[in-house]
Amino acid sequence: MPRRRPELAEQRKAAGFTQASLAAAMGVDRGTVRRWEAGENNPLPHERPRLAERLRVTPDRLAALLGSPSDTPATLLDELDRTRRRIDDTLSTGTVTRSRVALIDERVAEHIALYTRTAPAEMLESMVSDLLEVEGLTAVRQPTLLQGRLSEALAVLASLTADACMKLGDVRRSAHWHGSARLAADDTENTRLQAMVRAQAAMLPYYYGAAQDAVKLAREAQAVHGEVCDATALACAAEARALARYDPTAAEEARRRAEVMFDRLGTTSDDAFRFNRKRYLLYMSGVLTNMGDIANAQPVQDEALRLYGGDSGLVIDPALIRLDQAVGLAVAGDATVACDLAWSVADELCAEHRTRIVLTRAGDVLRALPAPSQSLPRAVELHAAITTRPQ
Repeated sequence: MPRRRPELAEQRKAAGFTQASLAAAMGVDRGTVRRWEAGENNPLPHERPRLAERLRVTPDRLAALLGSPSDTPATLLDELDRTRRRIDDTLSTGTVTRSRVALIDERVAEHIALYTRTAPAEMLESMVSDLLEVEGLTAVRQPTLLQGRLSEALAVLASLTADACMKLGDVRRSAHWHGSARLAADDTENTRLQAMVRAQAAMLPYYYGAAQDAVKLAREAQAVHGEVCDATALACAAEARALARYDPTAAEEARRRAEVMFDRLGTTSDDAFRFNRKRYLLYMSGVLTNMGDIANAQPVQDEALRLYGGDSGLVIDPALIRLDQAVGLAVAGDATVACDLAWSVADELCAEHRTRIVLTRAGDVLRALPAPSQSLPRAVELHAAITTRPQ
């Protein structure tokens, strides 16, 4: 059931608006404002800055009034589930014009470009209508060429949806959507895409499951497309990072292969699915931190944060790198400094980006502390903060 938002309505009244006058100021109809306050849907990402300004609140306060990212309306999540099931059914069984498919390709490309700079809950909201449209078009099998392009669009949207759910900590939905992405990609002849969706899927067990499962998916990605590309280089780096948790020798071998592959890419784009130097250093930070090679991890992390520091729109990756630093400090025995750093990383993120993936990695800092240090006051405070903080 939708959660009503009485505080949002009160803030609207305090700002001097009726539902009708706020709707006029926002350029929407009154029913849209009513649905916002009833918790039936959310303002679109591009509407939120203007709504915060009209209501005289900060973006963080607006996010709190709307509900935390993990409180994405159940109606949306239920619709995502229904959409995924229909996608699975239709992929395993009318004609669309090429111009319509071209428009879909353009919207998918826009989602790819916006993904790394958009909070996960907002991405789910912006993608669901396109998922519904593409699913509807694939309900009847199309001519081979158009069907392949629609399946590629579904694979990309499903993979982005899975990743957004992972960041929000919805492991079950993320796993299901990753499965749908692989099914859609395998409905095409695009082996590079097949590799990419598997490389992306390896992230879920790395953060929330067994490292061995992450290695398996990363190796599948490299096997399905034998040439060097963003997908296979990412997969090799993901393999090394996961291996570093239990097999340092194999991890070092995979790390060296990843370095050779990355050097052949020359990728600079920050779009989703691209493997540029910033992302490469993020993975190398994880490899070295997991191996306990803190001395060599530090310069990698420093360079990565310097590169990320020039772009305030990229938020999650630098936060994860700083949490790698905190894990390194914990391993080195600097318990108080490690906990302080982990606390500051979580505290500095706005509500929309302070998601389960960040708090889970902050928890890894506590697990990296020597047993006697886990009862120190700062460690106890950090544990309380990441287990009770709204997400």
